[in-house]
Amino acid sequence: MRFKADFFRSLLFAFSALVFAFLCALLALCLFKAVLPAFSFDSVLKTQNSPLKLSLASNSAQIARIARVAFFTLFQALASLFVAVLIGLPMAFFCGRRRFFGKKFLLSLSSVPLCVPTLIVALGYITFFGNAGFLNRFFMAVFGLEKPPFSFLYSFFGLVVAQGFYNFPLVMSTVSDAWARLPSEQADSARLLGAGEWRIFRTVTVFELMPSIVSACIPVFVYCFFSFMMVLLFGGIGCSTLEVEIYQAARNTLDFKTAGILSMTETLIASAVVGFYVYLENKSKSQKGILAGETAALKSVQGFKEKCVFFALILLVAVFFLAPIFSNLLNAFTSASRFDTSRFHNFKRIFSSRSFFSSLGWTFLTAISTSFLCVSAGFFYSVILRKSQRFCLKVASMLPMAVSSIVTGFGLSLLFPRGNFLLLIFAQSALFWPMAFRQIFPYISKIPNSAVDAARILSRSKSEIIFRIYLPVCRRGILSAFGFCFAMSAGDTSLPLVLSVPNFSTLSLFTYRLAGSYKFGESCAAGVVLAVLCAAMFSLAKRGSDGKERKELRSKRGKITRASE
Repeated sequence: MRFKADFFRSLLFAFSALVFAFLCALLALCLFKAVLPAFSFDSVLKTQNSPLKLSLASNSAQIARIARVAFFTLFQALASLFVAVLIGLPMAFFCGRRRFFGKKFLLSLSSVPLCVPTLIVALGYITFFGNAGFLNRFFMAVFGLEKPPFSFLYSFFGLVVAQGFYNFPLVMSTVSDAWARLPSEQADSARLLGAGEWRIFRTVTVFELMPSIVSACIPVFVYCFFSFMMVLLFGGIGCSTLEVEIYQAARNTLDFKTAGILSMTETLIASAVVGFYVYLENKSKSQKGILAGETAALKSVQGFKEKCVFFALILLVAVFFLAPIFSNLLNAFTSASRFDTSRFHNFKRIFSSRSFFSSLGWTFLTAISTSFLCVSAGFFYSVILRKSQRFCLKVASMLPMAVSSIVTGFGLSLLFPRGNFLLLIFAQSALFWPMAFRQIFPYISKIPNSAVDAARILSRSKSEIIFRIYLPVCRRGILSAFGFCFAMSAGDTSLPLVLSVPNFSTLSLFTYRLAGSYKFGESCAAGVVLAVLCAAMFSLAKRGSDGKERKELRSKRGKITRASE
């Protein structure tokens, strides 16, 4: 029996190692295949209707076009990041240092960018701020206007606002925790020397919070840099992003050479940003000291200026963040331009469709399979990185973040012209496993070396150490990683859209196709189902993780109480 147990444990760990190696090799092969056409002298397939059909060497217009697209992509990502920081940083102050009604609800919004797909948010902005959205219809009905008064959505400003407000909770949640534990000695000393609050913030607070600000800003920048669905749905912004250009060149015009050049440009820029992020994260040690401190005493929102800023922020969040999300729910119950909660018109339509239940089943199967592979790969790499925390290994864990879904799907479609379900699972796992790794590794890294050394002496095999020490310690991280990867897989629209698997559809793809057919009521109904599914799985995994933590705390307290007695 012991031999069978050891063999089974060794087999499971070997399976995790095999999954990790396969996913890394697949991603590298997809990236190589995607950028390879950029180095060919002739296009794989020449077309006359391609907007970027001429070669890079022979046409300066193509160089200028690619430069404009790359510059616009960088600029919109930086502008979106600026909006996210502009809203998220002051909200982090109020959440970390002030006490007010609805604070728990506001902090819970940090899970929205993690569990609510971008497609749902983009659809919410269309149904609320669009030309036929709730806001324009309300003002046209009240003031008798003939034209929609708000038309900013289909512009650069609309794209930046949508992405900035969608990602600001990540900045708020990350910085607020550090702000709450920020030591006050330096700030108090500055006040005694006569410094004002703004000067203290500029000269003291910002530098102490810089590690947490950077750790929040870089992922937000990467998410905005890889913007695809919002640009694709909004349209009319004057210039598209690299993601959209790659998709159009590869799928619409079959200009693989241009797609390869764009893929190489995008990946190089993203790799530089991710590498810079890992470097700063490796160099910064001050954040750990902040987080180890005690939480500061909370005060109520005080002063006229502070109250004005607070209420202005709450109003902006309500209009540009909450309203688009809730507009999906309202539009899902809207039938024939009127609110109807009694008949569930749009829900009845999608529930009567066979393709909806087929998409629901495929979504569950895809998301569960992807989550399992991601957790396996993330756990294996966490074990490896704990043994040797070299800088190159840390960089390797973040490199998949520099490769977008569109580039991966493009390379995979060149390798396998006819996509299938398994390819989609492997492609998603190759992109998402670092997210699982970042959930699991903090738990494994906290294991004392003395405990591992003792287990190594007493254990018969290395696999027993992994299953008796590592797994029990990081089970909370595994649950959290599973829920996170499930939400990401279920909400992914880019890869299923690029691969075009025959007789296959997920809920996100089903929702996108309804929106593309201008069936916004049915699309919102399907989006509500998708958002509830992702949020429910994310919440269950997080609750399970927190529940295990609370049980362990109660167990420790019980042991301490019995020992004292």
